[in-house]
Amino acid sequence: MSDFIDKAQHKAEEIAGEAKEHIGSATGDDEMRGRGAAEKAKANAHQAADTVSDVASGVADSATKAASSIADSAAATASDAADTAADLVDRASAKAREVDVDAVVDTATSPRTLAVVAAVVGAVLAAVLISRNRRRRSPHLVRESKRAARAIARSTGSKPIFGR
Repeated sequence: MSDFIDKAQHKAEEIAGEAKEHIGSATGDDEMRGRGAAEKAKANAHQAADTVSDVASGVADSATKAASSIADSAAATASDAADTAADLVDRASAKAREVDVDAVVDTATSPRTLAVVAAVVGAVLAAVLISRNRRRRSPHLVRESKRAARAIARSTGSKPIFGR
């Protein structure tokens, strides 16, 4: 309410200054005309300051609302991220509880698994030997490497890697 009263008072001062200025002009009193012009200029300066204050207040209100909106949006996004992370943790925990550790250990240590690992190691070794032998251009060693790979494949019950 104080702002309205101040604005009304500044407008009244402007009108009073303008009236004094007119009276001074009409009566030929330069001193009164000068005081009226000064009061009018002072009132206009106050009104300009009121306008600047109103604009600044509006900008501040807009900035406050925008910042509040951004903060609310960020809080909602953070909450959604936290919920998603919690869901992922719950799903991972459920999957971990489903894993049968004993079955995994039994599979890893079974003779068939060990034979497959040996076959893969043998195949890799054979591939390395074949690669080396090809560089040396020794067909005899290539044949021997293929035979060794086939023998390993037959002993483990898997298919041979190399053609017959």
